[in-house]
Amino acid sequence: MSSGEQHLITAILPEDVDTVELAASLQRDFGLSATFRHSARGVGRTTRRRGRAPLIPERRNVFYVIVEAERAEGVFTWLLEAAAVDRYGGGLVFERRLGRALMAGGE
Repeated sequence: MSSGEQHLITAILPEDVDTVELAASLQRDFGLSATFRHSARGVGRTTRRRGRAPLIPERRNVFYVIVEAERAEGVFTWLLEAAAVDRYGGGLVFERRLGRALMAGGE
């Protein structure tokens, strides 16, 4: 039985991860269509530089999935593997419960 609670899974991924394919796979494998994606740029500890050269922002893909609480763990684990997050510079994935105001449109 579904609790109605939803979770937001956010992934900040390197440019070489095809977020269009991730979204298609989530639709195909999990029946999920609540995905969003965009590009961003920023710097972090894994940003490549030599010596004292300035940090140069790198492009990243930001990918979001909204999923029912009961399915969140499975989708989270799948995303870690599908996006190859376990490699150096592979990105970051985190999850949070969506608040009632976000789910109900502020009502």
